Amino acid sequence: MTSKGSDVHMNDDPADTVLQRKAQAQRRALGVGAVSLPRALGRALSIAADALWGVGLAASQSKDETLSADRAVRRIGDDDLLIILENDSGPCGLAAFGRDVVTGLIEVQTLGKVTRFPTDDRPYTPTDAAMMAPLLDAGLPRFASMLAGQPEMAHLNGYRFGAMVEDAQTAGLALDAEQYHATRFDVSLAQDTRSGQVLFLFPEPPKPDDTGKLQNTGKHEGVLKLVPARMQLVLTRIHIPLDKVQALRPGDVLPISAQAMSSACLVGAGGHVVARGKLGQMNGMRAVRIGGTDKSVHKPDAADQAEAVVKMPDQPASGTALAPSATSFAFDGGFDMALDEIAADLPVIQPADGS
Repeated sequence: MTSKGSDVHMNDDPADTVLQRKAQAQRRALGVGAVSLPRALGRALSIAADALWGVGLAASQSKDETLSADRAVRRIGDDDLLIILENDSGPCGLAAFGRDVVTGLIEVQTLGKVTRFPTDDRPYTPTDAAMMAPLLDAGLPRFASMLAGQPEMAHLNGYRFGAMVEDAQTAGLALDAEQYHATRFDVSLAQDTRSGQVLFLFPEPPKPDDTGKLQNTGKHEGVLKLVPARMQLVLTRIHIPLDKVQALRPGDVLPISAQAMSSACLVGAGGHVVARGKLGQMNGMRAVRIGGTDKSVHKPDAADQAEAVVKMPDQPASGTALAPSATSFAFDGGFDMALDEIAADLPVIQPADGS
C-alpha cells in the first residue's frame, strides 16, 4: 500500500491529488448519482481535513432544507464566522462556522493539534477567515466531484473561498438568488475534542417559466426596475474660455455644428452613454431616433474650435464670424421657445412599427 507522503509527491498537479482520488473512489463505492448534497459535502470536508492536517473531522447532517434568501439568512448564528463562497458562473453561496469549529481548525494549523482550551469571544478577523480557506478550497472541489454524475447538481460546481463578511445583514446583500439550499452539520474535531456547527447555503438553480426558459433574475429585480433613471440628450460639446462662460448674457450666440443634429447621445448618470441617435420630431414634439454608428458625442470641427468665440453684444461682428458649417441659435427670451423654433425644421421620425 502506498504511503500518504509518497503518494502526494507522485503528482503535484492540483487536479490529481490524493483528495480527488479519494473522492472519486467514494463516488464509485456509492454509485454515480447516488450521493445526496449533505452526504457529499460532509464526506468532502472529512477527506479534506484528514489529508491537509491528519485531523479527524466528522460532519453529521442536522438540518437540510430549501428556503428563501431572507429565511436562509435567519438560519445564521449570532456568533458564526461568515465566509462568502464565490462562483464565476453563478450566484455566491455562504459558509457559517461556529466558534468552536473555528478555534479547533486554527489550533490544528498553529499548534498541530486540537485542544480543549477555553474559547474567547473576540471579534473575528480576516485572518480567522483565511484559516478556513484551505478546508473550503480542498473540500468544495471534491464535493462537486462526488455530484458530477447528477445534472441537477451541476450548479454546485466551481465554488471556492471568497471573503469574510462581518454580519448576517451584509451576507444577505451578497446572497441574491431567490432560493437557497441550507445544510447544517454537527461537526466533531479530533474525536469530540471540540464540536460545533457549520452551515452551508448554496443557491438553488433557477426554475423554468411557462415558456420553458430558465428564470435568471435576482430577488431585488422588482424594486430595481422602479428606480428612476435620469437621462440627458446631448447634441454637442463646445469648448470656450472660462472668462467667456462667466460673461454669458441673454442674447449671446453659441456656435453649434450642423452635424450635431445627426449625432445626438442619451447620457445617463455619471456621463455614461446609453444610446446614440438622430434628432427629429414626431407628432409635433422633439424626438430622437435611437441608432447610428457614431462612436462618440459630436465634437466641434477644427474650424469650429478656432472660431468658438461667444458673440457678445459689445463685440464687433468681425471678430465673431462663425465657421461656414456651423449654425447659430439665438436665445430670444427662453430656451424652450428657441427649441420649438428648431423643432419646426427637424425631420419627421416615423415609429419603429411603421404606424
